[in-house]
Amino acid sequence: MSVAVVDDSVVVRGLLSKWLSETNGVEVVGTYRSGREIINALPGVMPKIILLDLDMPEMDGITALPLILAKSPHSRVIVVSSLSVHGAELTMRSLMRGATDYLPKPSNHREVSTSADFRQALVAKVLAVGGVRLAARVPVQPASVPAPVSPLARPRPPQPAALPERPAIPTPFVRPAVSAPAAPGQIRLRPIERGRPKLVVIGASTGGPQALVALLARMRPALGRVPVVIAQHMPPIFGSIFATHLKQHAGLPAVEAADGAVLMPGAIYLAPGGCHTVVRKKPDGQIVIAMLPSEARGPWRPSIDLLFSSAAETFGGEALAIALTGMGRDGTEGAQHLARRAANVIVQDEASSVVWGIPGSIAEAGLANALLPPEKLGELAVTLLEAQTP
Repeated sequence: MSVAVVDDSVVVRGLLSKWLSETNGVEVVGTYRSGREIINALPGVMPKIILLDLDMPEMDGITALPLILAKSPHSRVIVVSSLSVHGAELTMRSLMRGATDYLPKPSNHREVSTSADFRQALVAKVLAVGGVRLAARVPVQPASVPAPVSPLARPRPPQPAALPERPAIPTPFVRPAVSAPAAPGQIRLRPIERGRPKLVVIGASTGGPQALVALLARMRPALGRVPVVIAQHMPPIFGSIFATHLKQHAGLPAVEAADGAVLMPGAIYLAPGGCHTVVRKKPDGQIVIAMLPSEARGPWRPSIDLLFSSAAETFGGEALAIALTGMGRDGTEGAQHLARRAANVIVQDEASSVVWGIPGSIAEAGLANALLPPEKLGELAVTLLEAQTP
């Protein structure tokens, strides 16, 4: 895998190049000190991954990004930038303009050179974003869904051993069920469940901001019917900035979720970075946002598992879950809870995902009802939200 490093600091360029050159399967094909230098080098070099600093002389990363993508459209750009308020705003702008992902850079050269966590995160991100995709899998119908153990640790009555059979809602976007057993490498899809959702929960990570915009834009005709709660893996400083971008630049009614906020139809609630967001039913019947401490669940913040599981507990089969591109398996356990309650779980397909970790894990576990690119997921969500209830 070929990588180019663009940063005005000779120290940072040297360290990133050294670490990546020591990684099996990675070749550093060039280092550049400004956006203009990398643009002049294209398309003579065609790196699969470009690590791009944003604050550089001569031509900064924000200016260079669209020019880079125009000259090398197959390159994936990972922004490596500081997480000051200004840096976070620039990073979010870059993600909305075509950057694939970002990596927070320590505030000074000493921290860059001594941070084992930064080095590990850099290598993992490059390998995940630039990794060779597996062969496409053919979706087919499963027989049953494994019973999960609730991460929210609330007692509940025993659940049936298998999902009840329900007639599928006819839609052009979902493959019909087949009776033949799944062959190795195939994905088993559950049939689409009948009934109109009362809540939409969405989980995303690497590549998520662009996928979310594409998804929500297609969902716009039905957004006024239900509240939407999103868990996008991100640091705390990004939450309000991302909500502002969704509201101002995509025209979507997005706000950063707040503890105790009552869920209202037509609103998009973005889980703050660095903590976990769930939905709860109060004794008076109101459905509210609740925040859990960051230590409550694993390394991913906000946790998709916790959000999905809380939706299953609170709404049961009246929840619709959507899993988008991202690293890891966060969301699979929550999808088990949703599937056991006959809720629809629809996921992004491998071809359109930056990293097919989160949606792939759910699909391979036999928990998905549909496997589609974000735009088609949005169209399917509208079909479900506007369906006539039996």
